[in-house]
Amino acid sequence: MERAICKRATSVEFWDGYAKWYGLWLEHTGYHHRIIETLTTMVESGWRVLDIGAGNGILALPLYAIGCDITALEPSIGMRTLLYQEAYRRGIESIEIDKRKWEEASSYDFKNFDLIMTCNTFHLTRIGFNGALKKAFQTKARQVFLATELCPEIKVKWEYEDYTLLFSKCYETDCSFAYHYIDEAIEHMAFKRGRALCADEISNLKNRLVFEDDHFWMKDTAQVGMFWWERNDKNKS
Repeated sequence: MERAICKRATSVEFWDGYAKWYGLWLEHTGYHHRIIETLTTMVESGWRVLDIGAGNGILALPLYAIGCDITALEPSIGMRTLLYQEAYRRGIESIEIDKRKWEEASSYDFKNFDLIMTCNTFHLTRIGFNGALKKAFQTKARQVFLATELCPEIKVKWEYEDYTLLFSKCYETDCSFAYHYIDEAIEHMAFKRGRALCADEISNLKNRLVFEDDHFWMKDTAQVGMFWWERNDKNKS
């Protein structure tokens, strides 16, 4: 997904409003397929899993389906609504949801988890990417999984006390956005910028759109990194 182009993206209120566009994006993207494949390959039934910034449950619900005990940390009511809707669509009657922000929760609240996972969330926290990732290790979870879009501002530290990096994988993936009509694209961009677009901005936006498969596409790609750490054996007891 194209990163929001303003600091408003660090606020819960932004995501309450952006849930509409996030849901639209998820309808037309395979962005998470490789991440889900990795998780469902590595994770075992019965694991206790904390999904930080769970969104609509795109990562959590496939793990629930294989028998994991899921806690979804999602402070945005807009995103939680998507999660409830997707869980209902999949026939899931209940899932544990924590409404707190990651920076507000204590790492001690999440002891004895088998896996802490997150995707494109830590850079949006008030404590910053590195602070948020460090806090994940402070839970002493058996495994920590991070998926994040890579950019110069994000530098993933590989070494953390008591943990070993099992693997890191970086790849390019499609993150294009599809719209049903041009005005939808204009409305989306205006929301991200927090203001109405000027005539030149609208013209430039229209020039970037590609009509394909009955949709107007904003074509884009992203560099994604996946990182998996395991707590060292001597600390697993």
